[in-house]
Amino acid sequence: MTELHRKLRTQERVLAAHTDAIPLAVPPAAAAPARLRAAGAWAEREVTALHRRLALAQAADPEAPGAPATSVRWATSDRHEVPGRSTATAATAAAAGRALAERLTRPGPDHRDRDRLTDTVAVLGRRADDPGFVTGFYDRLGPTGLAMLLHHLFDPAGPARARPAQAAEVLGRGLATYSRVRVLNDAWLGRFSRQGRAGEVETSLLGPLLGHGRFSRQLLERLGDLMFGTAHGSLRDVGLLTGPRGGMRSGPWSARAAHREYAATLLRAIAADPRLAPSFASRHLPHLLHASRLVAELPPGLRPPGDAWSTALEPARAALLAAAGGAAAQRASPAAARQFVVRLVEMGTAGPPGRISPHLRAAYGQVLHVWRDDLHAAITSPLPADRSRPDAPGLGLATSQWAALLRESLRGGASAPLLAADAVTAAARIEEQAWLGTGNYNRPEAGHYPASPRTLAYHQANEIVAFFGTALVDAAEAELRDHAAALEQHQRRTAVLLDILAETAKSIDVTSLVRTLVNLGTGLTVEIVEDRVRRATANLPTERSRAVLAALRVGLHVLPGWQDQYRASVTQLWRHRGSSPLRPVRVDTGGGTTRVYTGDPRADGYITGPADDFLGPGNEPIAVEAMTPRQRSAYGAWLASPAIVANNDRLPSVLGAPPADVVPGWGPAWARAQSPGDRGLG
Repeated sequence: MTELHRKLRTQERVLAAHTDAIPLAVPPAAAAPARLRAAGAWAEREVTALHRRLALAQAADPEAPGAPATSVRWATSDRHEVPGRSTATAATAAAAGRALAERLTRPGPDHRDRDRLTDTVAVLGRRADDPGFVTGFYDRLGPTGLAMLLHHLFDPAGPARARPAQAAEVLGRGLATYSRVRVLNDAWLGRFSRQGRAGEVETSLLGPLLGHGRFSRQLLERLGDLMFGTAHGSLRDVGLLTGPRGGMRSGPWSARAAHREYAATLLRAIAADPRLAPSFASRHLPHLLHASRLVAELPPGLRPPGDAWSTALEPARAALLAAAGGAAAQRASPAAARQFVVRLVEMGTAGPPGRISPHLRAAYGQVLHVWRDDLHAAITSPLPADRSRPDAPGLGLATSQWAALLRESLRGGASAPLLAADAVTAAARIEEQAWLGTGNYNRPEAGHYPASPRTLAYHQANEIVAFFGTALVDAAEAELRDHAAALEQHQRRTAVLLDILAETAKSIDVTSLVRTLVNLGTGLTVEIVEDRVRRATANLPTERSRAVLAALRVGLHVLPGWQDQYRASVTQLWRHRGSSPLRPVRVDTGGGTTRVYTGDPRADGYITGPADDFLGPGNEPIAVEAMTPRQRSAYGAWLASPAIVANNDRLPSVLGAPPADVVPGWGPAWARAQSPGDRGLG
């Protein structure tokens, strides 16, 4: 509705000129401009009413983030939509809000500022979800007045520090409602400072508010761009002004701490919006990942400027990454979430060298858990990764890229049980589906097949478990290597320190200052001190863990490049079908019905027309890289069809599979038709 209204206003003159030039019988052409202006006024009123009703509905939703615990007071709503009543109700509420702001900002003769603030918070708290009331209140207060009020409330040295939590909740809920009714654009933000200087935004003052209520997506995104320094325009995030003009009495270090708290709250507010989180995190992913890498353990005085090195921000950064690839974002904004996960997998292990923070590793694990089906599809698909299509199996990513992110997640430890359960569950599901899809294929009259039609499924299940197991072993061995290197470095440092301390300790003679000064130059050792410290820094017992990992690696069976070999074997099988016909496979599909697979992609329904026909000249599969998405999908399904798998006698060598199952009646028909005594020797 807002967009239509904007277009109407933009095109009003053009449309009016056109209607004036066109003779209309009924109604007259002269009335067209008036009709357009009336329609524009009507649209403006409707947009205001719709914003109001939307804000009220969102506030009443108990599942919405930041929704009040109590029920919404509908005394000023237009829920019945009585003609003429909603506008009057909204105007009355707005007037009441303006009056409250007037009482707050008017200088009082008794200077009872604390009581006046307490009364304001109490009244606003009762109507913080009323769009009309908060519009009047914040319109009258203005961005500069709001900045002054927030500083007055939340400055640690200010006079109104009595109930900051309640004030933050009430003002946050009210401002959240206001942000969804009014567009808080650059013009509004540019005056959000105590001095009202154009372009300077004291964003830290919003920190206590952003954790309450559902703020507009546009405002959160704009604040986030300002924080990361990627916003276009004349605005500048000054955090919190200090000094005589800023009036911040608690000093610059408190201003820096306030900005860190604001940044963390803002990141969590963005993470709480499943439509904003994936696109915002994807756009700022390089900064988020670089800031979360602990390149070196530097003292605070040697760290680069900014909040990138603040450990206080790390949980919020990780929460944003986890939310951007979380289940809520996957449902609310699937394309943006998918794009974010692709970027995360591509960039998650390609950043600057350094140790990944535990919070970031846990976030990786949460994303991998949500997108586990795509991870497992990348492992099991017989087709190569299609990097041109993020909606392809595995999101178009190579297994090596998924493996790198999985290893980093496992090194954090927190996600290991969850991801292990995902792998085992997926493997079991693949095998179960293979059994359900090929029921009773080996009935006595079926004869012998070179392979079981379940062989490929068994291999795919094994690939998932082996893939996870290999990543687990790699992560554990990397931890052991880091432990050994750190321990060796620590022991060398300890040895040097011990030598210095031992020489100094042995040189002290309490009975003679002269001998003490002489001994300090000779250097002796203290065996007992050295022995105690060295025993305290001895090797941790890792032998058992190493043995378990070694046994696990031996048991893992990974076949790199099996997809290429398998596709080549199917092509050979299909190419020689004239001299070696494919034997049909009849399976039970449930409900007493059966289905016969012939191996022919057209007869079996994998090719239904030109759009998914993957066979080229010579009636052989064309190159996978030249296939369209529909052709690739049909080709992948045909490669895993029961008849193709069952007739493929190259599977034992291609997949390292065990010999085919021996079932009753395994011999060919001509051999089973006669007994051994009936066969002649000539």
